[in-house]
Amino acid sequence: MALMTGQQYKDSIRDMKVNLYIFGEKVENQLEHPITAPAIDAVALTYDLANDPDYQDRITAKSHITGDRVNYFTHLYQGPDDFSKRLDLMRDLARRHGMCAGARCVSGNIANGLDSVTFEMDKKLGTNYHERFRSYWERVQREDLSVGGYITDPKGDRSKRPGEQPNQDAYIRVVEEKKDGIVVRGAKVLISGASIAHEALVMPTRGLREDEKEYAVAFSIPTDTKGLTLLHQLPTPDFRRLTEGAKGMDFGNERYGVYNLCQIFFDDVFVPWDRVFMCGESEFTGSLVGRVSPTFRCVTSACKCGHRDLLLGGSAVIADYNGVGKAGHIREKLSEMSFESELSYGCLLGATQRGYVTGSGNFFPDPLYANVGKYQASKALWFCARMGVDMSGGLVMSMHTEKDMKHPVLGPLINKYFQANPDVSTEKRMKMMRLMEYLTGIGNILVAESSQGGAPTANQQLVVNAEMRKVIEEAKIRVLELAGIEG
Repeated sequence: MALMTGQQYKDSIRDMKVNLYIFGEKVENQLEHPITAPAIDAVALTYDLANDPDYQDRITAKSHITGDRVNYFTHLYQGPDDFSKRLDLMRDLARRHGMCAGARCVSGNIANGLDSVTFEMDKKLGTNYHERFRSYWERVQREDLSVGGYITDPKGDRSKRPGEQPNQDAYIRVVEEKKDGIVVRGAKVLISGASIAHEALVMPTRGLREDEKEYAVAFSIPTDTKGLTLLHQLPTPDFRRLTEGAKGMDFGNERYGVYNLCQIFFDDVFVPWDRVFMCGESEFTGSLVGRVSPTFRCVTSACKCGHRDLLLGGSAVIADYNGVGKAGHIREKLSEMSFESELSYGCLLGATQRGYVTGSGNFFPDPLYANVGKYQASKALWFCARMGVDMSGGLVMSMHTEKDMKHPVLGPLINKYFQANPDVSTEKRMKMMRLMEYLTGIGNILVAESSQGGAPTANQQLVVNAEMRKVIEEAKIRVLELAGIEG
């Protein structure tokens, strides 16, 4: 099958019967709903660009599985050049839609991990998981499917392991094995793009012990599988799109600007064996998480670099619109924003160059630099958001609506008193303020997501600290030798 177009993707989503709720109401048509439609447009862009002759080389690759040209979101990484291309793609796409393509993004990283770990499972245990997974992923590539990546569990009491939880379903688990498949129960939370993906690819969220085998499960299912209930997250700014009379000027990022995030509840969901890629092999969960985590952290951090590029541009424009674009302190702030952003991207490229290839042929970035890059990317986005707010001024959090501006009495007052640069209309200034509200995180969840997506900063600190201890011990030996001191 050829690469899908954006319209074909939209048509395929329309045909799905996803059990989705938003603000307590069942959603019948995601293409027409004001909360899901913008996210669908962001994903559709990844399909249309793959069919654009001028962009194809950046977003497609020749599959080593099928031999055909596939969308990069379904491609498995084979080397550092392969992976750096994915990072460049994520950064560029974020510049184009200023949002998220989570319905395609996360799963490719899970797939790369599963492809390598199932290869090792089969080699050691004599199972056929690898062949099963390859068959599934070949279908994903040939049909150009969007696959949501499901990692995070509710986790219950964070002081307790999965097997110690009072609520056994705090982590997704196998509750029954049948001749033709398994039955799973539990939940996955904070899943990007879940409702607008064709498929769900599920993996454990952490390494597991021998006595936690029921939680060691990885599988795929269609998003409209019986027993799945999806609840769309609704950050406060998104309510504007549900408000009668709200117009494009009120949204900031009108076309794409809704972060599609869901909680998914598994009510004894049946999974056929040909879609099961791990079932009880707890000894391999640590390897799977250890490979997927740094890979995903690099990819999501590259996306945030693109978002910071928009923040940089938006800050420069709003400074011009405010009449202070040439001020020295503005140029200094923009320079600092650029420095913080490029520092994180450099770490991601470093992780790529220091990466490794497993026996299955899959490439993975260096965990240390991946975590350093993710940590820095989060700090940089918060820093740049603060600079953006600083350059925008207080108006960024107290915008008028389009309805106010069109009002016969209020409109002239707003136009008179909120114009700054005489060469820029008040309407343009208001629209850019609304976009800056969005980009700085006042009007969306991206700034907070930069910290929590791909694990909070505490996780990166754990990895960095562990690696640092190794380096320090070796460094201590070296300096003792140089000083002529016997250890």
